[in-house]
Amino acid sequence: MWSAKRGHEQPASVRPFRARLYAFLDPGDGMHMGERLFNALLAILIVSNVAVTIMSTVPGVYEVYGPLIRAFDLSCAVVFGLEYAARLYVTPLRPGYEDGWRGMLRYALTPLPLIDLLVIVSLLLPGSAALASLRGLRLLKLLSLLKLGRYSDSLQLIGRVVRRRAGELFTTVLIVVVLVFIAASLLYQVESSAGTKGFESIPQALWWSVVTLTTTGYGDVYPQTSLGKAAAGMIMLFGVGMVALPAGMIASGFAEELSRLRMQEEAVPESRTRFCPHCGERLH
Repeated sequence: MWSAKRGHEQPASVRPFRARLYAFLDPGDGMHMGERLFNALLAILIVSNVAVTIMSTVPGVYEVYGPLIRAFDLSCAVVFGLEYAARLYVTPLRPGYEDGWRGMLRYALTPLPLIDLLVIVSLLLPGSAALASLRGLRLLKLLSLLKLGRYSDSLQLIGRVVRRRAGELFTTVLIVVVLVFIAASLLYQVESSAGTKGFESIPQALWWSVVTLTTTGYGDVYPQTSLGKAAAGMIMLFGVGMVALPAGMIASGFAEELSRLRMQEEAVPESRTRFCPHCGERLH
C-alpha cells in the first residue's frame, strides 16, 4: 500500500495507479486542469440528465424521443458507473477506511455513494410501456442534483453551515411542528362547532395551520368566528417569528463560516512571510 508523509510526497509519475486515481477524484491541494474538466463534465451530465427527466414527463415527448432518451440514460449510467467503481476502488486510501471489501462496503453505505448507486440503478431501468409501473423510479435521477455538492465549493459551504447548525435547526423545526399541531387543534376546537369549512377535523385544520404559519395565506380556508380570528391572529404573530428563525440561523452560520475562511486565507500568506535575521525587516 502506497503511503506518503507530508513533505516527502512521491512524484505523480511514480505513484501507484490507485494513489493517482484517488488524488484525481478527491484532490486535496487544489484541482488541476484535468480534474476541473472532469468535474465540469460530470456537472454538465447531471444537469442535462435532470433536464431530460423533466422534459420526458411532457406528454408525447417520450413517445417521440424515447430511443434518444434511453441512449442518453445508458450513456450517463456508464459514466456514473465508472466514477462509482473508481471511488470504491480508492476507498482504502480514504482516512478512516480499512483495506478490503469491508472498507468498501462501509464507504458504499455512506450518503453520497448511496445516492450515486440509486441514480445509476434508475438510469438502467427501462421506461418501456411493459414496465410502466416502474417508470416512476426514473424520477430518482433527480437525486443526481445532490451529487453536484461534491463538485461545488459553494454547495459544500452550505453543507458545512447546515451541519454546524444542525442542533439549533432541529430544535427550531421541532418547535414549528409542535406549533403547527397546537394551532390546528386550537382552531379545530373553536371552528368545528360553528361548522366552518376546512376545520371539520384536526387533519383538515393542519392545512390552514401550515399555510398560515408559513405566511403563504391562500385564503381558501379561514376562521369565521370572532374567537377563531383572535386565536388566528396570535398564531400568525408566533408563526412569523418561528418560521424566520431557521433563515436567521443559516445566515449567521454563513457569516461565521465566511469569516473563518477569510481568516485562514489571511493567515497563510502571513505564515509564509520571511524576515531578515539581522535587521528584522520583511523579505520580499
